[in-house]
Amino acid sequence: MENINFSEGMPQMTQGEIVEFSKRGPKKNLIIISAGKFGREAFVWATQAIALGARLRIKGFLDSRRDALDGYKYEPRIIGTVEDYKIEHGDVFVGAIGDPREKIKYYNQIIERGGRFINLIHPLANVGHNVQLGSGIILGPYSSITCDVKIGDHVSIGAFSNAAHDTVLGDWSQISSHCGINGNASLGEGVFLGSHACIIPKTKVGAWAFVGAGSVVIRDVQPGVKVFGNPAASIGRVEAP
Repeated sequence: MENINFSEGMPQMTQGEIVEFSKRGPKKNLIIISAGKFGREAFVWATQAIALGARLRIKGFLDSRRDALDGYKYEPRIIGTVEDYKIEHGDVFVGAIGDPREKIKYYNQIIERGGRFINLIHPLANVGHNVQLGSGIILGPYSSITCDVKIGDHVSIGAFSNAAHDTVLGDWSQISSHCGINGNASLGEGVFLGSHACIIPKTKVGAWAFVGAGSVVIRDVQPGVKVFGNPAASIGRVEAP
């Protein structure tokens, strides 16, 4: 696992290697999986990393929608699909798909072919003490991971979202912008939080659950349940992959 670290002096994390923005070593070719809305955001955050000296060059996007960038000024462009892309020496990947079930479908194709995912941490993200990070993580601007937090593989955390002390975020989870995951709360594998969702302290959200935008979760959410509202109440179920 490799962290692309956007700031100097970041506290040492308990897992993985931190790659500082030195001038050493060859540049890696960054490929962004998905050229959709989140993919364009990831592009911006990666360019900000490069502006601060990250040894990256953005090679392009992988997306089956060949017109996904039509009308937008992005260079480079879509260079292939996940299914057909031939991984080359020096390639590294960032996944920018919002649906946790789609993450598994597409990212695993790259992993099974030997592709390597990096962690993309925005320069304005806060990563605190005793934070354990998996691989393939994205932390957006002004996101905050305070202390004694465990984050699994392929978790994305949007701008202005917070994971407080002693929280646990399962693999494949997707945290939208402005979410609050309060102390000792835990999210299972593949949880989706819509923008401005709030998880109160010590609450558990089960695997593959879906929490709608603006919801306040005050009691445990069972696996595969879709909730919405304040307080959040069940409105259906979500199929696990």
